[in-house]
Amino acid sequence: MTNEAGGGRNFKSFFSRSHSLEKQLFSSLVIGLLIVFSAFWWFLQSAMHTITEDYLLTRLAHDADNIEHKLTYENNQWQLNLEGISAIYSSLHSGHYFVVITPKKRFYSPSLETYPLYAKNLKIRAGKIQHASSKTEHYEAPGPVEDLVLIYRMEVVKKGQTVQIYVAEDLSRIQNMIFKFEVFFGVLTLFTLISLYFLLRWLLKRTFQQLSPLESQLRAFQLGHKVHLKPECYPLEVRSLIEGLNLALAQSSLQFEKFRQLNGNLSHSLKTPLNVIFQLIDSPDLNAYPALKEKLKRQSNAILMLIERELKMDRIAHHQAMTPILFIDLWQDLHPTFEQLYRDKQIIFKATISECALLNMEKEDAFELLGNLIDNACKWCLTTVSIHFEDNRLVIEDDGQGATEEQLHHLDDRGYRTDETKPGYGIGLSIVKGLVAAYQAEMTFSNGDLGGLKVEILFKNHS
Repeated sequence: MTNEAGGGRNFKSFFSRSHSLEKQLFSSLVIGLLIVFSAFWWFLQSAMHTITEDYLLTRLAHDADNIEHKLTYENNQWQLNLEGISAIYSSLHSGHYFVVITPKKRFYSPSLETYPLYAKNLKIRAGKIQHASSKTEHYEAPGPVEDLVLIYRMEVVKKGQTVQIYVAEDLSRIQNMIFKFEVFFGVLTLFTLISLYFLLRWLLKRTFQQLSPLESQLRAFQLGHKVHLKPECYPLEVRSLIEGLNLALAQSSLQFEKFRQLNGNLSHSLKTPLNVIFQLIDSPDLNAYPALKEKLKRQSNAILMLIERELKMDRIAHHQAMTPILFIDLWQDLHPTFEQLYRDKQIIFKATISECALLNMEKEDAFELLGNLIDNACKWCLTTVSIHFEDNRLVIEDDGQGATEEQLHHLDDRGYRTDETKPGYGIGLSIVKGLVAAYQAEMTFSNGDLGGLKVEILFKNHS
């Protein structure tokens, strides 16, 4: 029951509405062609049976009339002259037979030998051929060596006596011919369905290739380029869709521009009071409070840095096309800096980077992202920092103490630090998270094979 139900669901789902245009068109085509071919097959079969049967009955009726003319009644006896009857009735089991039944005698064709042809006395029914001087009908019955023969029965009144003439012909040849035609028609139907399926797939593929520029232009819009689609370059059926996309893209660009202007205004509004704060910090009045002065300066710089970063990430995400950079060049620029900064720790840097690996980021942002991650790894490592980049996947890990499950869970929180007594994963990690979000990448934290924290970033492929 389960298999039957599953098969029924699969059959039903094949013909149900699908999100695939190819499946919808093909299922509709299959149903339509099956209906057309079934109706055409029924019509041809009916026509062939009717035509062949009418042809055979016409020939049998002609032979029956001929036999009637050769039947004579002389000296109170019925006589049948075989000389005027077709020779095929004299060949044994030739497939052509006749029986003549008179009130006192029966005549059998030599082709029947001793086989009693199924000559039944049937009552005349509606739809049978009627003549003024005779009654006729036809039916099928087993033959001497054939499965079926077509029997034509004619009843006439001759010399005041009722005479019945039965003429039969083998149906196997006709049936074989019809069977071969049905097989040929079935193969032709199957071949037509398969050919139409592949033709439909080719036409759909060829049609959708006209929409390929749309995909590339939308990708360009995602990367920050201004895009305007030309409806006349696309099929007529989708021009209204293209016009709607143009309106949506134009509205999106206006919103992005408005958002950028608002952020610019906010930047100027915040920088003015920040400049005042910086002037107050440099005032001699605060020289007596060095700790307060240093704290205010540090916090003001943090606010300024965050403002610049947020504005920059907005520009990256919405208004600037990116040119991929070689990751190996980026690492070669940063490597000497970190060796100099942490020369006392004598850190071993293990870099696994392909010479042709590209990173889809602005160079300045890539320095910011990689610099913060490597700097944090250097602070927490014992002796080793590993950098691996391949297929848009960046992995940085160290051999430090790692992090607990609770710390790993909270590392996604903005401003969280695993150890408040030393710098690390504070503002720097917030900058990294902002850049990851701006470039629509994915970042995960875990404990790596070296024992310390492992940071993995998967960048989107814009190629």
